[in-house]
Amino acid sequence: MNLAPITAPTPVTTTVERPATGKVDLAGTFGKALEDARGAEHQATSAAERFANDDPSMGIHEVVIASEKANIAVRYATTLKNKALEAYRELMNTQV
Repeated sequence: MNLAPITAPTPVTTTVERPATGKVDLAGTFGKALEDARGAEHQATSAAERFANDDPSMGIHEVVIASEKANIAVRYATTLKNKALEAYRELMNTQV
C-alpha cells in the first residue's frame, strides 16, 4: 500500500477590506465570502473525485479536511448574510 505524504493544510482566511474612506465594503465582503465558499466546495468535490478514482496521492484524510473547509466557508457566508439581514431589520424597526 502506497500512502500519500501528509501536507500542511492551507489556512482559510477571510478579511474585510476597508476602502480609503474607512467604510466597510459590504458588497465586496459578501462577494468574497461567496467566492471563498464556491472555491472550497470545488476543491472538496475535486478531492472526493480524485479519491474515488483511486488517485494514490489523495488520501481520505485530505478529502475530509477539504469537505470541512467547504462546510466552514459555507457556514461563514450564511452567518454573514444572516447578520446583515438582522441588522437591516433592526434598522427598519427603529422608531425615529
